[in-house]
Amino acid sequence: MKKHVLVSIILLLSLMGKAQFNYHEMGKKSIYFGIALGGNVGDFKLIHTKQMAVNDSIRYFRSKIGPGFNLGIIANYQFHRYFDLRFIPTLSFSDKAIEYEDLNHNIQKKTLSSIYLDFPLQIRFKSDPIKDFRIYVIAGVRYDYDLASNVKSRKADDIIRLNRHDAAAEYGIGFMIYFPYFILSPEFKVSHGFINVHAPSPGLIYSRVIERMYSRTFTFTINLEG
Repeated sequence: MKKHVLVSIILLLSLMGKAQFNYHEMGKKSIYFGIALGGNVGDFKLIHTKQMAVNDSIRYFRSKIGPGFNLGIIANYQFHRYFDLRFIPTLSFSDKAIEYEDLNHNIQKKTLSSIYLDFPLQIRFKSDPIKDFRIYVIAGVRYDYDLASNVKSRKADDIIRLNRHDAAAEYGIGFMIYFPYFILSPEFKVSHGFINVHAPSPGLIYSRVIERMYSRTFTFTINLEG
């Protein structure tokens, strides 16, 4: 019985040693790929027009948070022990909303749905490994193309038109967990748009009170890289 226990312990230690070797070997690869799957919530930073106070239809409006999800392909280049350059083309679905109150105190909620092709370029700074674990921070910029943009729409007068193009600065934090054949990385990220996505339409009652709109998004992603 003692011999079986001893053999089992030796086998377990040898497997752990092999796994640890694989962890660190994977961490030293220069180029590797993966997938990113996550969820997001977002809203708009809204700036009203100077004519808002004398508008004959809208008394007040505010942005409301809406849900979404995203799926991306990761290309990672480790050019330094602590630094990676990351490019993650992503298909992202997002619902944001604006809530309006008219002069009679009636509430109208306008949901703006978007389907984005995102092209983020990031720098990732990683800590030293702690066994099979690392902490990292990321920062970068992202270009977005909205496949569902209604900028050329000629429908009813109660829509809000959005431009196709957006760009954002983003930053976040994550955790790298090394397994023998892949890396699992939960990641939290915040992005702030710096391009006005509002397409001005003075004839549209819900659009003419808005001067500028900037996107804001919080994303939680699970990255699998190998």
